[in-house]
Amino acid sequence: MPPTPHNHVFNHVAISVPDCDKAVEWYGTVFGFKRIRGDRMTDRPTMSSSPIFSIYPSSLQKVKIAWLGTGNSVGFEVFEFIDPPHQPAPDFEYNRSGFFHIAVTAPDVEAACRRVVENGGRQIGETVSMGGEEKALYASDPWGNVVEILSCSFEALMANK
Repeated sequence: MPPTPHNHVFNHVAISVPDCDKAVEWYGTVFGFKRIRGDRMTDRPTMSSSPIFSIYPSSLQKVKIAWLGTGNSVGFEVFEFIDPPHQPAPDFEYNRSGFFHIAVTAPDVEAACRRVVENGGRQIGETVSMGGEEKALYASDPWGNVVEILSCSFEALMANK
């Protein structure tokens, strides 16, 4: 029997948006994410040896990337695909395959949701009780990326069930 794999730490998540600068500002204002290095504009004609062009297909010609920190060593990358341009996602499709939300911890989920809405996002559904005093809700940023807001850590929530 093969050995049990090491419990890998979650490293980062990335989103695609039509305007990198606006998204960086939004996630900083709403959730306190901080820029941890300068943005990078990468284009194939002048930077063809950039690793990103070995990862993505040859149709990718130009992309802007920003790197944010979330406060617990999990990174948050913001991609603005310029050529070819960003394609907006359809409305929240909870039943599609693949990742469909990220989650953040905020002791006051209603206050966090007010910041979401005041800055152009929206709440999805209702705020729900997770047992005891814990609450959760779904919201989306102005570009349709879904964020769950929980009042406690995932491990604390699941361990108390």
